[in-house]
Amino acid sequence: MRLLLQLALILSVCFIGDFLHRVCGIPLPGNILAMLILFLLLCTKLVKVDQIAEMSDFFLKRLPFFFLPPTIGILAVYGVLKGNLILFFLLSVLATIVTFAVTGKVTDIMVNVQKKRKKDA
Repeated sequence: MRLLLQLALILSVCFIGDFLHRVCGIPLPGNILAMLILFLLLCTKLVKVDQIAEMSDFFLKRLPFFFLPPTIGILAVYGVLKGNLILFFLLSVLATIVTFAVTGKVTDIMVNVQKKRKKDA
């Protein structure tokens, strides 16, 4: 029963994000809005990590599965991309490098903030 409640909570947040995007016209995709809402709920402690931990772990362990639909979508438009495959590949590599760099920098900042908090405490 606990897993169903966790799933219901996560799906509710997803539906709220999609609702805000579709009905209220917020110019962010519903899934991004849902992640922001969940982040705010976790930061304000309205939702505690242990309330969604098991279902979140389940989804994270199966994360590669969620990349199948976009990959199949790319294959479906192969004819459009065929003339630009080198550009598409270079942009993908560049986006990956930028993502790694930004993630590394944010992680570095967060580690330094945590060290400073422990030092001050």
